[in-house]
Amino acid sequence: MLNADGGAVPRSWLFTPGSRPDRFAKAAASAADALILDLEDAVAEERKVEARGHVVAWLAGAPAVRQRIAVRINPLGRGVGLEDLVALSRLARAPDYVLVPKAEEPAELALAARVLEEAGSAARLAALVESARGVARAADIAGATPRLVALLFGAADYAADLGQKVGVFRPDFARATVVNAAASAGIAAIDSPFFAIDEPDRHVLECRAGRDTGFWGKAAIHPAQLDAIGTAFSPTDAEHDLARRIMAAAPDGVGVLDGKMIDVAMVRWARRLAG
Repeated sequence: MLNADGGAVPRSWLFTPGSRPDRFAKAAASAADALILDLEDAVAEERKVEARGHVVAWLAGAPAVRQRIAVRINPLGRGVGLEDLVALSRLARAPDYVLVPKAEEPAELALAARVLEEAGSAARLAALVESARGVARAADIAGATPRLVALLFGAADYAADLGQKVGVFRPDFARATVVNAAASAGIAAIDSPFFAIDEPDRHVLECRAGRDTGFWGKAAIHPAQLDAIGTAFSPTDAEHDLARRIMAAAPDGVGVLDGKMIDVAMVRWARRLAG
């Protein structure tokens, strides 16, 4: 799964509060593929402007980090969210992604894309689908703009929307809907974080279930969760070997491997994994 610039969409995304600049370098030293500097849920209302200042200052300093950098702004239906977007769009060192929360209206994603385009920003967009309305409109959201590279599923807000407890609720329909919507638009689907940091075995099982559902990767709320995500969502050596063998046996889309027919669907799987 590739960005428009040819780079792979990250598989592990680590949330860090934008109000805690002392944690930015620690997050960058982790095994995460992407850092999400959070201006929304992790920041108290009275500290949102301050948090934006911390994130903007850190990005303006052109930090030398290996990860992709995302910034979760506040909802675009609020003035503070629009101010977040404008501030990020004007940076010479733009974040790799602007993460739009509470995504429900495709027009909001299109608006964000226009703001970034007008400012000459290279930032891509990702959208958090985390409400019943968002799930219902997931396919429209996924196709809102070519600047969108991923849909992230937000289990906590979605559970609250349905009056459920996030640690018990099984939002299988919502997860499958988000995965299907992302696939239909040719973008990545990233699963919700697992919130019980003290239950690593359950986290491993949820990572495996997420990959089996079709998610490309998963978000995390603690660095200790990153190894399980990396293991679950990274293709194994055996899968890589099988993909190479399939493409060699069926360069035109049809062939035979180990006495079994190789069809176009299997070749598509192999090419996606190799990419």
